[in-house]
Amino acid sequence: MKKTIFILSVLSILIYSCNKNKKIDDFSREISLESAQITLSNSGGDVNITESFVKSSSNDYYTTGEIEYIQNGNIVAKVNFGDGEENSIANLTQDGNISTFELQLDESYYDGKKSKYKKVIVEPLIKSNDCEYIIAGIIKYYDYDSGAWVATIDFGDRTCDEWATKSTYDDNGETFVFSLDDWKK
Repeated sequence: MKKTIFILSVLSILIYSCNKNKKIDDFSREISLESAQITLSNSGGDVNITESFVKSSSNDYYTTGEIEYIQNGNIVAKVNFGDGEENSIANLTQDGNISTFELQLDESYYDGKKSKYKKVIVEPLIKSNDCEYIIAGIIKYYDYDSGAWVATIDFGDRTCDEWATKSTYDDNGETFVFSLDDWKK
């Protein structure tokens, strides 16, 4: 009888551990598949904040502010977060065209599955034609059901590399640098 209880205990721990790792893998996979709001021709360049950022009073996205993305001395894209109105829309000006994108993603999908997270784009996610990775941007993840903050991912400073930074609610303010290559597998 004791042997049976011991075996059941070990099996329970193994099953729990496998499920826990699957959850981490799902989250990692989702991060590795995020879509960029801006695609630039090249990585690198400068950023010019032309209007100070102001966050929403009830959400983590900006409702005021403007940022320019500069390459070789030319403005290649500009994002305007609005005039203080409480909405989750940002305006992108690029190549003479104006478009909008959502800063708050209450429902999104990856690999054909519905995400378990609500997302807030704090700074637009940027890709470039010369790099396979997201090269800049910050996104916050919140539990879909409870609304609790889960993690923040910072994709960097427009350098073409595999590195990003993660902070989570249980890291006591510490951040962790990780390779996007590890998360794509």
